Amino acid sequence: MSDDRNDLVLEILKGIQADIREIKRDIGSLNMRVSSLEDHFRGTLTTLYSIQSDVAHLKGRVDRIEHRLGLKDTEH
Repeated sequence: MSDDRNDLVLEILKGIQADIREIKRDIGSLNMRVSSLEDHFRGTLTTLYSIQSDVAHLKGRVDRIEHRLGLKDTEH
């Protein structure tokens, strides 16, 4: 009877080990996906900041043009 219990416990432990291996693989895959998303997000932020800078530059140019033309509506 003791051997049967030991065999049963051993099989249960082997199953748990297999589950843990699968979980570790899944976590590794998820870590890679999150890293990829972080890189993409960083690139998107860089693009956004560049666009904001371009818009601010264009706003300044429009303000100067409006001022030179003597237009009253120079508030943005």
